[in-house]
Amino acid sequence: MVKTVVFVGKDVIEENAKLAQRLRELYDKYGVIVYEFLGGPGSGKTSLIERLVPIMLREYRPERILYIGGDVATTLDTERIAKLGIRTVQINTGGTCHLEVPHIEATLKQLGGEEILRDLDVIIIENVGNLICPFNFPLGAHARIMVVSVAEGKDKFIKHPVSTKVSDIIVINKIDLAKAVGVNVDYMIKTAKEINPRAPIILASAKTGEGVEKLYQVMKEHIKRERT
Repeated sequence: MVKTVVFVGKDVIEENAKLAQRLRELYDKYGVIVYEFLGGPGSGKTSLIERLVPIMLREYRPERILYIGGDVATTLDTERIAKLGIRTVQINTGGTCHLEVPHIEATLKQLGGEEILRDLDVIIIENVGNLICPFNFPLGAHARIMVVSVAEGKDKFIKHPVSTKVSDIIVINKIDLAKAVGVNVDYMIKTAKEINPRAPIILASAKTGEGVEKLYQVMKEHIKRERT
């Protein structure tokens, strides 16, 4: 028996980048802003989004915001976001450690194809909890937001330099726990800046709401730069 081993290498990543660009052009065609949240399990991505959506609702009608939740299984996170009154859809990968462009394209098709984009202003994509694979497979988002909690350890950025480098905005979450877990937040900021000096770094606590307003302002500023 001959076994074939397939490596996910440069060619696959480059092909995905082309597909992601196609998605970006589609978003831009209809003027839809797309934010992608990435981070490990338990980093607080969903909790941050729960805090951000009410702020977004000051500007947008609930039916004009779509949340796409990516997970291996369950609809638990999406159910939480649905309670905020915006449109929601769940993608279960069944084991794949990240969302890919075909997942997003199939979701949009199921919702009505390109026509659904006419009815949207913002799409929030929460990728599968993973600090490696999702960062190598962009989804055409205008801003990729990396969320790392202090509970994950001070060396998280050093251990994941590629993920850190490709992020547009970096959030250090759960800062209310920093003292309890003995993490030096200044060290985390320093290492993140050394790896990615262009990305703004936001200190936040999804539990208390600290830093969330600032995060949203930074997100909007990033979009303005993208469009100029």
